[in-house]
Amino acid sequence: MAMIDEGNLGAWVLKCNPEVYDLRAAVEAGIDHVDSWSVRPGYRADLMRAGQKALLWVSGDGRRLARGIWGVGWVEGGVRRLDGQDEDRGHWVDQAARRSVRLAVPLWVPVLAEPVTVAEVRAAGLADLEVLRMPQGANPSWASTEQLETLEHLLPEWPARRPHPA
Repeated sequence: MAMIDEGNLGAWVLKCNPEVYDLRAAVEAGIDHVDSWSVRPGYRADLMRAGQKALLWVSGDGRRLARGIWGVGWVEGGVRRLDGQDEDRGHWVDQAARRSVRLAVPLWVPVLAEPVTVAEVRAAGLADLEVLRMPQGANPSWASTEQLETLEHLLPEWPARRPHPA
């Protein structure tokens, strides 16, 4: 298994399990982007910084939402420690999981109108994508620069970074 570094990181892949967080309900409520996501402590979280590409991957059995890429965007800053109140916004299905979140990364990841499905990802020859090889792995997962180059042929144009007020 390759170690991630600045030279081989194409994008962070942040997994959304519909049994834990209801992305469909969030979108139906008018949320059009993801602005933060939980991550586990470790060297990967320590590598996350503003300007890196990020993908939102929906996992699970596909009953609630199709498995695959549901968002394309950017990391907006370094991982931050939470005080237990930060992630208390709606759409969590598993409240114990919500309460266990200790770290989150700020993001600008617009949600796609239609996902790039796991079948499309596999058909592109990316069966070795970490999120497919290790679906139970902790956030964040990642795609190498080579894998991202292949994925970008399936994705819409990468969005501009969110403008920040002066």
